[in-house]
Amino acid sequence: MPDVYEADLGRNVPIFVGTTRQRDADGLWSSSQPGPLNYAAIDVNVPPDREPGIVSLSRGKPDPRTDFLTGKIKAYSDRDAFRAAARQMLGNGRGREEIIVTIHGFNNTMGDSVFRTAQMAADYGMDGPVFHYAWPSRGAPLGYAADRDAALLARGGLEQMLDDLRRAGARDIMLVAHSMGSQLTMEVLRQMALRRNTATLSTIGGVVLFSPDIDPALFRAQAEDIGRLPDPFVIFVSRRDPALRLSARLTGHENRLGTIATIEEVAGLDVTIIDLSEARDAASRHLAAATSPTMLAFLRRTEAIRRDIENAASGQVGLLSGAVLIAEEASAVMIAPLMVLGGESQ
Repeated sequence: MPDVYEADLGRNVPIFVGTTRQRDADGLWSSSQPGPLNYAAIDVNVPPDREPGIVSLSRGKPDPRTDFLTGKIKAYSDRDAFRAAARQMLGNGRGREEIIVTIHGFNNTMGDSVFRTAQMAADYGMDGPVFHYAWPSRGAPLGYAADRDAALLARGGLEQMLDDLRRAGARDIMLVAHSMGSQLTMEVLRQMALRRNTATLSTIGGVVLFSPDIDPALFRAQAEDIGRLPDPFVIFVSRRDPALRLSARLTGHENRLGTIATIEEVAGLDVTIIDLSEARDAASRHLAAATSPTMLAFLRRTEAIRRDIENAASGQVGLLSGAVLIAEEASAVMIAPLMVLGGESQ
């Protein structure tokens, strides 16, 4: 991560990180070596002079007015110490019990994922503590195969972190995962279901998958093993996502869950699909939901939108410049231009 910078001219966002990255004698996290689950609290300066959705990094002398910077870093001595701190943050059972846990995707350094979590916390207007799970991605564009293995090896650490948060008093955990982190998230939910870890699984109050790098058939199999999916369960897709198109070629599959063109591939599953193929103001098509100013405002209304969908007698509700289509319990918010189930533009 970048050098610690004490000045805070923007918004200070504390991120509580659980990671299976190995720490060295200097307290730095390895770029690739896995280790036991360890915890830290990292203060991030979110600069005031930036565009929504953008993570701006220093190209020379750090400037807290324009650059994301790390502030104080506190490492917890062990899992018990972290649980004690988390319990206090959650008000010892008398205060906030709803939390968000983010899980990063392919090609992320520790700094990348922590800064992105801070950006989302600031731009989504998240209240209360924000938690992040950092698995040992190599942070290298050519490390796709190694990252897939690392994500699978990190399943135990994420389940342990969710166990720790539940024991600290969390009762409603929202999981927000990106790209390859979505596959890790689904595998952990499946793992908890198969192990009958119902105590922790029952605390998962919702799941949001951004650009999920999962084969659609695998996703269906995972969902069937999980059984009843957390509600809400929202999936952001884009047929224009270049990273997922590359992933499809690397894996030898036609497409990924994050690039499906219709909701037929998830029909019968209780999920909401939001198609961002036409989100033209996004800084990154692979992370459009976190970098599009339009979608940042829209996301704050996701739960209300889902209630509108469920309450709509006709199965069709006007929304922004798009429409909602429902088929076989799967619902899709298709952002303009409107699309029909077969994927054809109107």
